[in-house]
Amino acid sequence: MSRTKGILFTILAASSFGLIPLFAKIAYANGFNPYTFTLYRSLFASIEIFIFIKIKNIKYRVEKEQYITLFKVSLVGYSLMMLTLSISYNYMSTGLATTIHFIYPVVVLLASILFYKEKINKYIIIALVLSLIGMYFLVAFDSSGSISIVGVLLALFSGVFYAYYVLQVAYGNIKKIDSYVIAFYVSLFNTYNILIMTIIMGKLDFSYTYKGLLSTVLVALVCNLIGMVSFQKGLKIISATTATILSTFEPITSLIVGVLVFKELLYWYHIAGSILIIFSVIIVGYAENIMK
Repeated sequence: MSRTKGILFTILAASSFGLIPLFAKIAYANGFNPYTFTLYRSLFASIEIFIFIKIKNIKYRVEKEQYITLFKVSLVGYSLMMLTLSISYNYMSTGLATTIHFIYPVVVLLASILFYKEKINKYIIIALVLSLIGMYFLVAFDSSGSISIVGVLLALFSGVFYAYYVLQVAYGNIKKIDSYVIAFYVSLFNTYNILIMTIIMGKLDFSYTYKGLLSTVLVALVCNLIGMVSFQKGLKIISATTATILSTFEPITSLIVGVLVFKELLYWYHIAGSILIIFSVIIVGYAENIMK
């Protein structure tokens, strides 16, 4: 039952992250750019999560070494990840860049085997392959345009950076910290990091509307308070590799939102990709059960 709970937490997280494009489009149409959108998302998330922590009377003080790890996780695993991925969109299609970014399940798998002696069975490998193929069908099958070496490297680095975040939460000295506390500090430090990057890049702009501001409040609530916390709760139950495979459920939510809200067209390769990812989730569930 606990493994099933971990799988459900991770799928909930992926589904929450899949709503980011919805909030982002609303924000971009109302004065925000990718930098200020991420900045306000992190700012409001740290405020919302802190209020929740105080209401629930959760202890949020951590050891000095854990503060350092949390800052590094925020800087590398989130700030640099988002920066490199955002810049990669300038060199290639967003679909291809996103697909390359999702190399992080492979990085997590290899690191878990090499450094953390995690045992991986054949079903996990099959699920990983199916999920990556499904990801390609969902977001990059119809992508066109030239492929830039710089863009590929940036997207790859973004995946490696996010893999670092996953591995630190799963195996580092912050593993036993409450999931809400991790999400709070990561969001808080991320606010500082993104603010500095936004100023350096000359992207700090205050010409947004209240509708755009509301979208950043909601994305912080859904994707940070619910999404980040759920993902970390899942990582405490299931393996890091399994969690990252289940994260490929994210684009299915984005696809559903695109069709229902933005009236985007649904093609056969979207359906094929969704089926492959759903199959990978089923295989992961089976693999987790036989590994008990």
